[in-house]
Amino acid sequence: MAYINNTAILRSLSCASISLYYSMSAAASHLEVDDPALAEHCELEMGWQQPRSDHARPQFNAATTCSRNQWEWHLGLASNANDAIREEQAEVGIKLPLNLSSYSDSGSDSDRQQNDWHSAVVINLQKNLDIGNGFTTEAFGIMGKTLGDSDVSLYANLGFTHEFNQSTQLLAGIAAAYELNSQHRLIAELYQKELSNPAYQFAYQHTPQRQLQLELSLGNALSGNALQLGADITFYFGH
Repeated sequence: MAYINNTAILRSLSCASISLYYSMSAAASHLEVDDPALAEHCELEMGWQQPRSDHARPQFNAATTCSRNQWEWHLGLASNANDAIREEQAEVGIKLPLNLSSYSDSGSDSDRQQNDWHSAVVINLQKNLDIGNGFTTEAFGIMGKTLGDSDVSLYANLGFTHEFNQSTQLLAGIAAAYELNSQHRLIAELYQKELSNPAYQFAYQHTPQRQLQLELSLGNALSGNALQLGADITFYFGH
């Protein structure tokens, strides 16, 4: 993620709003483990996150995402600033769905749900705007399944992340989501984006109306005491 003063925050949000206007795109939350579903709405997401560092200041982000013709793409900006470091990061990415299995319209709802496997491939390109060659590439696959009619979904990510002039690292994670009802959702995830540095995160999502979603998250590294807090607000448009 990246770093910014008030002027940079306004610039980031303005860019995200412009992107939304021209592309009718949609934003994802800052949860680390992605699910295979494509965005169903056009969204604009703005968020705050306290990194897993005892000395880091909060990060701010804005993003848009959209699904078009059975694929999805997103554009995001993130920022963070402290006394010693100023960083701004942009990301563009695509998600391509791959169905592991399909089922026909025949059969009971229960049978169709039991076969409700989904998969996707994601490719993200990140650029640190303060470093000339500060490019990072992420590529990973997603596999997910809805557990019958239990309102529980499981999904996993597996791939790699490669930073310019750095070694390639494993990107892996598993997550479970539980739909309490149409307005409330709980998510738990375990993931690793840096070698030997796994972390976990819990999130609560509240959708008081079709055009709005609120998210609160709490996480930490499995080793050490580096608490992470986050809050996001997402606006839905179109469809």
